[in-house]
Amino acid sequence: MTNAITTTHNLNFEASESFLGRLFRVGTCEGQWGGTADSLYILSVINNEPNNGHLNDVFEWFEYSCKQHHLNLLVLECFNSDFYDHLITKRGFVKLDEGRKNVIKVFNKKSYRKLLKNGNAIIMAGSLNCI
Repeated sequence: MTNAITTTHNLNFEASESFLGRLFRVGTCEGQWGGTADSLYILSVINNEPNNGHLNDVFEWFEYSCKQHHLNLLVLECFNSDFYDHLITKRGFVKLDEGRKNVIKVFNKKSYRKLLKNGNAIIMAGSLNCI
């Protein structure tokens, strides 16, 4: 992602590749992310200095990119139920499965309807190996 927007805290999106996959850093937040033909996904995110607002900048970056490229945004494997609830109630995500693990923010309705009909390859495979 290019630094084409100004986030709330004026933070850049930094990305790199490693044996863990694609890594990102926005301010004090870091995590893993990836993409498919119709979506971007966040696999992990941690704020090393909680409550400084940098998590909001992370979502500003991902949402901006999704809007620009007509992609949906998924957050996968939410082990923290408070974070899952936060994504649903405060950030406009909707549940993607019954297990309270995966959520999606829809920016491409056609792609979302197709996902609901055919399923999601990542979730169905139970891993990210299908990418």
